[in-house]
Amino acid sequence: MTRKAFRQSLGSRTIFTLFACLLAGNVTIVSAARGDESSSADARREALREWANLANGRTDFEISDPAMVPRPLALAAEQSGCKYKDDIEKLPVRFMKVAGRRLVLMFCRFTVTGSHQAFDLSDVSRPKPLEFPYIAEQGFGTTDTPGFITWKDDAGLLQAETSSDECPSSHLRHVYRLGVTNRESLIVVRVEVSAPACGTGREWTTIWEAKPWPVPAGAR
Repeated sequence: MTRKAFRQSLGSRTIFTLFACLLAGNVTIVSAARGDESSSADARREALREWANLANGRTDFEISDPAMVPRPLALAAEQSGCKYKDDIEKLPVRFMKVAGRRLVLMFCRFTVTGSHQAFDLSDVSRPKPLEFPYIAEQGFGTTDTPGFITWKDDAGLLQAETSSDECPSSHLRHVYRLGVTNRESLIVVRVEVSAPACGTGREWTTIWEAKPWPVPAGAR
């Protein structure tokens, strides 16, 4: 074999080897991607199965046993720093369905203070913490720990109340409704404050209220 023919043969084998390696690499990448998709699908099926067993056909219920909290929800709570196990017996986790949306209210302990968190369970395998608008000195901000939340089923509103441990003390209350266009939005309806007092039976004063949307001329 001449030197030129040897170089041509070596070049052909080198190209073939590189092509084979690239092809094997592509197969590995495709296999890994398919493996990730399969793992994600399995996790979703397991989350749906766990949810179906817990809900058992119910749309509004509570649980007070930390062992019954669905694993995806427990993971989402832990990632946000929520210590729900400390108070779950006295303040159960509330599951509910509002306007076709699955929501959960969970009371969390953060060091000394505590607050509810709300999670959107539209995808039970990936619970999403909801952000609540709140009034601040420079306008409005957002938080995922808005205070002690109660659900007013008759009015379709959420109320989040904050206060201090002092007695007497003033309380601040934000009233929300769920957004219609954005499934993950919460809209402030009004903000109320109470005079310094102890215990229940407070009188609330509205300090801010959302203006009604203008009615289009054709709708009148």
